[in-house]
Amino acid sequence: MRAAVRPHVDFLGGFMAEPLVAPLRRPNRSGFMAPFLVLEMVAAIGSAMGADSLEEVLKEAQLYRLPDADEPVREDKVARLHQAMRRKWPDEAVAMSTRAGAEAGQRIMETQITTKAQGMLAKMPRATGAWLLAKTARQNAWTFSGSGEFVVESENRFILRENPILVGETSEVMVCDFHASLFERLFSTLIHPRLVCRETQCHARGDEACVFEFTMSEA
Repeated sequence: MRAAVRPHVDFLGGFMAEPLVAPLRRPNRSGFMAPFLVLEMVAAIGSAMGADSLEEVLKEAQLYRLPDADEPVREDKVARLHQAMRRKWPDEAVAMSTRAGAEAGQRIMETQITTKAQGMLAKMPRATGAWLLAKTARQNAWTFSGSGEFVVESENRFILRENPILVGETSEVMVCDFHASLFERLFSTLIHPRLVCRETQCHARGDEACVFEFTMSEA
């Protein structure tokens, strides 16, 4: 099985370092997402559940080949993996999704956002830095939202409409822990360590859209 190599994503374009890995190919049509939505989830499942269980869930999700680090992935494949994981391990799903999302955010920072850019964000007023990072995320939203509509309502509130990972899925609880964790890792590391991201509405639960909100944790 191919190792979960790390994709290069075009964040903070004006401050980019030379790519540490092959640049992520942008799809020429809608309906594709970045490979880290598969690769980091595969790594999290393998670490938590073991190789045999990982092989089983990949078969259930009909993923017979892992994507290359620069290869956009059809969003239906991403959905099948994430949904199969939640069905198979409902008690462990939050932990695995949270780990995978955090690792995806970490790889974005390690491979794409230069030390200089990180320093500049840290010196900006919190609201200004958060808005710049949110705007940049919006410009690259296909990587984590595919054909869905990602809206930055403010630096503290994001909306993801028609989340393709949730197609056909219903739940009594909110399930977008991967996205919340990805956003939290980026913003808590680059903007303020006390920033916490939580999903407050979820399409799978019957809400109109998936909504993510940032708050400051207690010191």
